[in-house]
Amino acid sequence: MGLVRILLPLPRAAARLAPERGGPLLGAALSYCVTPSWAGLRSPSPERRLAWADEAVAVYRATADADGLSRALALRAHALLLSGRYEEACAAAVLAGEQASPAAAAFADDVRAQALAGVGRTEEAASVARACVTAYRGLSAPDRRERALGSLPGALRTYGMLLAAVGRTEESVAVYEECAALLAAMSLRELSHVELVRPRVLAELVGGLRASGRHEDALGVGPEAREALRGAVAWTAPEIVLPLRVRLLVDLARCHSATGDPVEARARAVEAVAEARRPLGASALASALACLADVLGELGEEDRESDVRRELAALEADLTADRAGG
Repeated sequence: MGLVRILLPLPRAAARLAPERGGPLLGAALSYCVTPSWAGLRSPSPERRLAWADEAVAVYRATADADGLSRALALRAHALLLSGRYEEACAAAVLAGEQASPAAAAFADDVRAQALAGVGRTEEAASVARACVTAYRGLSAPDRRERALGSLPGALRTYGMLLAAVGRTEESVAVYEECAALLAAMSLRELSHVELVRPRVLAELVGGLRASGRHEDALGVGPEAREALRGAVAWTAPEIVLPLRVRLLVDLARCHSATGDPVEARARAVEAVAEARRPLGASALASALACLADVLGELGEEDRESDVRRELAALEADLTADRAGG
C-alpha cells in the first residue's frame, strides 16, 4: 500500500492522457490507498484519507464502473467517520448503501452504526449494527477487494461495543466472546485484514467481563489481550492502542482487587499510570490515577495514596478549566 501511495502520480498521469483506461486505474489506486491498512503500515491521516476518497469518487463517477463507485462511496463514508464528521459520515453511508454490492453495503452499515453512535443516537446505532451483523452472516465468500472493506468480526466488535454503551452488558460480552472465537480461528493472513479488531475485542471483552462481575474470567483473557496490544499494531496505530492498553491495565487492576490480590492490582495500576503519562495516553490518565489511589488505599499506603489523589484533583481541575475555556 505504501508503494501505491508513492506511485499515485503515475495513474493520475494515465487518467489525464487516456481517461478510458487510466480513470479506472486511478480510481482503483486511490481506493487502495483509502482502504483500512494492513498490519505493519502506518495509516494516513484522516484528512489525507478523505482527500483520496473524494478524488476516487470523482474519478469513478466519470467511468462506467458501478462497483468501483460503490466501494469508493463506502470508503468515503469511512473516511468521514475517521475525521469525526459523524453527521456527514452517516449521510454518506446511507448513500453508499443504496448503490453498493452486498459486501460494500454491509461495510457502509458498519460505518453508519459508528457514526450514529458518534452523534449520540446509540440505541439506533445498536439496531443498525445488529442488522449489519446479520448481513455479514449472509454473505458468500467475498473477493479480495471486498475482504479489505470489512468483515464479520469487525461488525461484531461494533455491535458488542454498542450493546455495552446502551447497558446490555451480558449481551455485549456474548458478542465479544463470539468475535474472539472467530478471530482465534483465523490465519495470520486473514488477521492482517482486521489488525485492529483483535486487540480491541480482547481488551473490551476484559472490560465487559469485569462489568459483569466475572473477574476471574477477565483475568484469564488478560494475558492474550496484553499480547494483542504489542508488536506491529502498537507501532501502526499508537493513538488507538495506547489508551486501550491503559484501559485494559485499569480493568485488570480492578479485577485483581476484586479477587483479593491488591499487590498484583498495584503492579497493574502502576503500569497503567506510566503508560497514561505518555502523550497519546493522556486521555486515560485520570482513570489510571483513580485506580492507583484506590489500590494504595487498600494496601494502607496512605501517604502515597494522598499524593496520587492530590495529583488526580489537580488534573481534574485542569480538565474542568479547559472545558470551561473551550
